[in-house]
Amino acid sequence: MPRVLLFPVDDTDDSQKSWDWFINNFYREGDEVHLLNVISRLTFAATLGVPAVDFTPQINREAYEAAVQKAEAFIVKRFLARLPQHIQTTPIVHIIKSEVDTNSVGHVICTKAEELKAAAVLMGSHNKGPVAEFFMGSVSQYVSHHSKVPVVIVKQP
Repeated sequence: MPRVLLFPVDDTDDSQKSWDWFINNFYREGDEVHLLNVISRLTFAATLGVPAVDFTPQINREAYEAAVQKAEAFIVKRFLARLPQHIQTTPIVHIIKSEVDTNSVGHVICTKAEELKAAAVLMGSHNKGPVAEFFMGSVSQYVSHHSKVPVVIVKQP
């Protein structure tokens, strides 16, 4: 039975470097890999030019589709295209719209890990610095404290 591994991703170099580490150091042939990207409602609000609190997804279906297409494009470029030739599996991609705060993104990751019955969540840690982390929080910190499955956090130097 294959290991189910959840790898949350975003469009950053830190996430891409963590993916490279995962492929080179953790991945085993036969693993079932799931990539998860959480699209914040602020993405849609910026596209629509309205405050996030006023956002409703029914307003502009095109904005939603554009955000999903942008996510798909960076996932292909930063993650799927970087898979070595010897890896025969194709990761399963999940794109989920959610709130923007650290707790809700972390909650989505924890919920998806449970839903998939993942053996582990593997994720990168961003180098935001102590002040930014204090105000913005840390998704990886949230996941490490709330996940019911093991969490591997790849720290960048």
